[in-house]
Amino acid sequence: MKKFNIKRILVPTDFSEISAQAFSYAEDIARQFGAEIHLLHVLEKNPPILLIRTFDMTTESALQKIEDDAKNLLNEFKKRFSEDIKVKEVLLRGNDFEEIIKYAEKNEIDLIVIATHGRTGLLHTLIGSVAEKVIRYSKIPVLVITATKEEN
Repeated sequence: MKKFNIKRILVPTDFSEISAQAFSYAEDIARQFGAEIHLLHVLEKNPPILLIRTFDMTTESALQKIEDDAKNLLNEFKKRFSEDIKVKEVLLRGNDFEEIIKYAEKNEIDLIVIATHGRTGLLHTLIGSVAEKVIRYSKIPVLVITATKEEN
């Protein structure tokens, strides 16, 4: 029987308070195993062109602004973890669930801790769930944290 040893934990975030609900779970597990946390945000590969034209920006300057804002938010979200926990900030561009899975496999992640909105019905059918796709396609164990009502 294989011993469960966790050295690297991946925590994807979309910068919502719901995604941040996974942080305390990841931090507790990291502390128990002496693991590091990889805090990951995935930027859309192609942001809406309408947004760029609305602000009269070049595509390059708009993409740079989006990336800079994401880096700042990633740094702010990193501060939610205790200082004794090693947290690596990661910013990628692409399809969210695919980048999460590729990053996890490439970086020998032992556990993915992800929060979900817990949507059901038509809304879930229309927009899907990043967490659901990560669970479906990941070869790495996934701990799913369902958002609590108080923080929705």
